[in-house]
Amino acid sequence: MNNASIEVKNLSFSYNELPVLKNLSFNIEKNSFVSIIGPNGAGKSTLVNLLSKVLPVFNGEIFIEGKSIRDLNNIEIAKKIAVVPQYVNLGFNFSVYETILMGRYPYLNRFKGENHEDFKTVKEVMELTKTDIFKDRKYNELSGGEKQRVIIAQTLAQDSPIIILDEPTSHLDINFQIEFMELFYSLFKKNGKTILGIFHDINLAIQYSEKVILLKEGSIYCYGNVSEVINRPNIMSVFKSDVYVGKNPFTGKLYISPNFNLHFHHEKKEMKSEVKIHVIGGGGAASPILNMLHNLGYITSTGVVNNLDTDLYTAEQLGITFINEAPFSPISREAHLRNLELIKTSDVVILPCLQFGNGNFLNLTAVAESIHLGKKVIIIDSESMDSRDHVEGRAVKLYLEIAAKGAIILKNIEDIPQILKNLHKG
Repeated sequence: MNNASIEVKNLSFSYNELPVLKNLSFNIEKNSFVSIIGPNGAGKSTLVNLLSKVLPVFNGEIFIEGKSIRDLNNIEIAKKIAVVPQYVNLGFNFSVYETILMGRYPYLNRFKGENHEDFKTVKEVMELTKTDIFKDRKYNELSGGEKQRVIIAQTLAQDSPIIILDEPTSHLDINFQIEFMELFYSLFKKNGKTILGIFHDINLAIQYSEKVILLKEGSIYCYGNVSEVINRPNIMSVFKSDVYVGKNPFTGKLYISPNFNLHFHHEKKEMKSEVKIHVIGGGGAASPILNMLHNLGYITSTGVVNNLDTDLYTAEQLGITFINEAPFSPISREAHLRNLELIKTSDVVILPCLQFGNGNFLNLTAVAESIHLGKKVIIIDSESMDSRDHVEGRAVKLYLEIAAKGAIILKNIEDIPQILKNLHKG
């Protein structure tokens, strides 16, 4: 039994002989939430127009609930697919209520007006979208965000099993963005709707989607579960932008953020990539340093970090070797010894501005061992060790010993690149 709401086979499309979509093939299963993401010009909006038959001429095949889109008329399409467009300007200045009521047009009899079921549906969607509070105002007098809410209400009034979202929250305040994404997610989870969304905001897409299609230059770069598709190499390849991909500590879902150390890239060629640097990790303090060193082309490692620690996620995303320990557990002797092995193979050891307690005190002793092994040690001291010592003065004492034996003390991590250059020259 075919479980696909949408089937696309070898779909290609061109504008004036300029290829826009190239041999796309994919299925959207019934009752699924799939997002399409990609840079401007990747063909996302063109794909929406093809799936909704706004563009009726194409090469390949599109099936909607098992029927070829070529065999469906506009009314039949409207009963199966509702589209929330990105921009809507009405030629006539209807009231909000009249505009939303237009969503019922696929079900209207040619010789009869709206019936009780139509009015009931419109009332419900207006309450859901909070458009009932300005139902008598003229559409063209509304703000951009209010107009978008009306169009979303009109789409819901259409009551189609498939909803296509073309940047549905682009004009909405953040509170309404979340509210409407929650609404679409509820329609998917509780009402069995199939949701296919196009988003510029990748984080918004991946918080709600089950699967993601990554479009690149009119072709499918990859398609799969969010956890399989959303990673640093894929985002870099498709968007030509370096990002950090981590996990939201509240939801456990992936999120991405830009790499704000890109200004170091121009120095990368000057750096000696064979230089190995080990960064003592923990509590997220190592992440910005790891990111910086990665951008500069250094071979980097980190440890010991606990599972669920931000530094571990950073190391995973950057492909950096790390030594880990169980979450909320003190550093074991085994992990400490493996940490020392990485230090022995490194040229430089960097100690971020960490808090020290009984659980991670072995990380500070690893720095002391680095000095004994003759390694160059850089310490970031942006906050007094007195305030970071939670082991009754032992951290302060060992820290002073490390500093007295020639460690380089810095206040800011931004000074690290210049120090490394000087060490290279030395």
